[in-house]
Amino acid sequence: MSHHIHLDPDLPTVITVQSLSDIAPRMRRVRFAGPGVVTYLSKPRIPNIKLFFPESEGELSLQSIMAAAQSGPEALAKVFPKLKPRVRTYTVRNYNTEEGWMDIDFVRHGSDGLASSWVEDAQAGSMLAVPGGGGRLPAASPWIALVADDTGLPATLQILEDLPANQRGVALIEVAGEEDQLPVTAPAGVEVRWIHRGDVPPGRSTLLLDEALKLEIPTPYEDVFIWAGAEARVVRDLRKRVRSLGVPRRNLLIIGYWHQGATETAYADSSNHDRVSDESMVMLDSHAPLAKDSVRSLLARG
Repeated sequence: MSHHIHLDPDLPTVITVQSLSDIAPRMRRVRFAGPGVVTYLSKPRIPNIKLFFPESEGELSLQSIMAAAQSGPEALAKVFPKLKPRVRTYTVRNYNTEEGWMDIDFVRHGSDGLASSWVEDAQAGSMLAVPGGGGRLPAASPWIALVADDTGLPATLQILEDLPANQRGVALIEVAGEEDQLPVTAPAGVEVRWIHRGDVPPGRSTLLLDEALKLEIPTPYEDVFIWAGAEARVVRDLRKRVRSLGVPRRNLLIIGYWHQGATETAYADSSNHDRVSDESMVMLDSHAPLAKDSVRSLLARG
């Protein structure tokens, strides 16, 4: 979930809302479609997408940013640092390269935050800019553990869908209650455990961390992969535990999706979302066209 933006000759592009649907009380799915989506999906820029939430006018309006992009790389490079506080990273939940659409799921938590306020007001025709995307993926392994809260839920469900049929493992997912659980498509050998925090605010419950620290990770550790996308305290303590066991760092992809009490920009600046450089470096081939089964094929190579 890093905020480091690398200039892409095809980006930024503008994506347009086609439709919105509430798939759970705290999760809103936004489908984007049109030429901007076609541009974005023309290369394997998944699993993540960086969204720029523009101001209504001025230097950081959508029109100004795209005008800078049309002026050339130098003009765009000058304005990019100013974009940073208004960029958020999300998972591309579903996509269709032939039809030119993609879905992004937004956690709903009021109108206080930049992205959360946008998604509350968004409607068909609303537009965002996309300055980048891509990211790392789990490596193929006989056994996998996935650990996530609401923010990591879209990525977790996508990974589960892409795992091979013979995959073994466990997924721990924390949500407020049963009404926030979403349909799961997962291999029969992967146990999905929903953890309900009830009325405890996100980031205040210890249930997810407690369950994660109690996980029985099979040996040899070279045959396991640990993925996590959750609040900073969860990912930090989980990383300490699995490293102490001796799980190879290349078999980890542990990312802080948010930090209790900090903005996403402040969290990115302070610790790069608790990313570390020596964990999984698995990514899609940047020179290969994106297909629906691109990630599935990668995860089946173990």
